[in-house]
Amino acid sequence: MPSGAHAASGNSMINAVFDANVLVSAFLSRDNPGGVSSELLRFVVAGAIDLHLSIAIVDEAIDILLNSRRGQRRYRYSRSDADEYRATLMMLATIVDDPSPTPGAVPRDPDDDKIVACAVAAAAQHIVTRDDHLLSLGSYAGITITAPEQFIHLVRREFGRLPEP
Repeated sequence: MPSGAHAASGNSMINAVFDANVLVSAFLSRDNPGGVSSELLRFVVAGAIDLHLSIAIVDEAIDILLNSRRGQRRYRYSRSDADEYRATLMMLATIVDDPSPTPGAVPRDPDDDKIVACAVAAAAQHIVTRDDHLLSLGSYAGITITAPEQFIHLVRREFGRLPEP
């Protein structure tokens, strides 16, 4: 069952799951307001997107950040920055606790099944990812699987543009 906090609530929110790669990209582009992933996260903060994540998705994103020495140097972030980001994600998203597995959902990459499982458990409308294995599915159980660049157009059409931070 989903549990967690929302930045805002309303019936017209778009219900989505972001893959770990989108979360990593949002963190790395946090100082670049023109970055698509960081803009999507700002839409979450603004209450336009109801973001659902599982602990496994959040952990994967933070593990990527913590295990990339090159990324830490290039984007100038520390372990505590990554830990703070984890706490922020846990507050912003509705956390889906122990979603039922969906074995075989992503035949070419079983590791991505956890993204689909989270989306199914959350009754999400969208999975947002740059992962080719997920994108190649197009949809799963009525859930649209789309790249951030396409998803942002839908969000902007629905809610307009956000002011620059």
